[in-house]
Amino acid sequence: MTDEQRSETTPEPPAAETESVAAPENTPIDTETRPVAPVADPVIDDDQDENDDAASAEFAAMLAEDDARRPSTAAEPKQGDRITGRLVQMGDVECFVDFGGRNELPIATADLSDKDGKLLFAAGDEITAYVTGKGSDAHLAMKRKLSGSDPKPVQEALESGQPLSGKVTETNKGGFVVDIGGWRAFCPISQIDDRFVEDPSVWVGRSLEFRVTEFTEGGRRLVVSRRAILVEEKERLAVDTRQNLVLGAVLKGKVVRMLPFGAFVDLGGVEGLVHISEISHARVEHPSDALSEGQDVEVQILDIQNLGQGREERISLSMKSMQGDPWQGVEEKLPLGEWVEGVVIGTTNFGAFVELMPGVNGLIHISAISTEPIHHPDEVLKVGQQISVRVTEVDVVRRRVSLSIKR
Repeated sequence: MTDEQRSETTPEPPAAETESVAAPENTPIDTETRPVAPVADPVIDDDQDENDDAASAEFAAMLAEDDARRPSTAAEPKQGDRITGRLVQMGDVECFVDFGGRNELPIATADLSDKDGKLLFAAGDEITAYVTGKGSDAHLAMKRKLSGSDPKPVQEALESGQPLSGKVTETNKGGFVVDIGGWRAFCPISQIDDRFVEDPSVWVGRSLEFRVTEFTEGGRRLVVSRRAILVEEKERLAVDTRQNLVLGAVLKGKVVRMLPFGAFVDLGGVEGLVHISEISHARVEHPSDALSEGQDVEVQILDIQNLGQGREERISLSMKSMQGDPWQGVEEKLPLGEWVEGVVIGTTNFGAFVELMPGVNGLIHISAISTEPIHHPDEVLKVGQQISVRVTEVDVVRRRVSLSIKR
């Protein structure tokens, strides 16, 4: 193959990029050129781009979800609406509820407390309440104000179990007439309290919380109950109270009812019994001699049986254990040979028992009652009689005091 043929068939390589190099002055210019290194393209990290795109998509999704959860201002609840939300901030005067709207709504702390001022809810709890007020004055309330012409709130209260405020106006056969926001309601006598009602008249004029149990015939038949609310409140308190019930524990309670054998004390949703012998060191004929219903007392737990097992639950309490040992220093209080005052509290065929001081009794043997022969102490002494006795022996270890009335 000739040179001409070779040049026609062989393609020339592409010309390399060149850079002119300036020569110093008076120096012959080299007409040859030198190649310049190509500039590298920027490195692209495909994985980083994918991460950035995923993060942007996730953030956009979060914004969309938040917008969906928080309705527009036009969808904000109106006065009278019933809404459910979560307590997010607790204060002494007001608490705030997040219900999914643009703003949190306040609710009075007192509205979340019981009659003694104890909070029934904590931050994070979910509550259902009613919107009251408009615009910047909007807030929440646990109970809805009613209008005697609008059955909707009453129907909602029946379905939700939310309590309504009512005033007992009168008694009638079998129960009470209650004014529930202009609606005339009936409360059976067995539903006004969680205990037997002896005198219905004491409830007239009182404003209380009721639960709607029946609402029919367009409102002509409206039945309410207070007992249901009390039972639920007790059950809620009982859970916390039972955790603190241990033998020997000292608790505060309230006397709720009395029977001949003792007094029942409410410890906070749980009742215990103070037997009549544990009320005082002094002799008590009936609990009402030393206590009254509604009285606040301090008690100590003596025994616990079948805790949390309904009617089988037994909690024995004592008040006198908090009153100290009556025999402490009794030898100084009852010197031998001295005459002291006492009250006859019982007689047997061998003698008479005399209360000398609260928790300290003495015995007059039948032989020390009279200088004349007698067959029974009743011939000389009567229960309840106040007499002067002479101390003949004091045994602190055996807790016995011997007495005499012979002169």
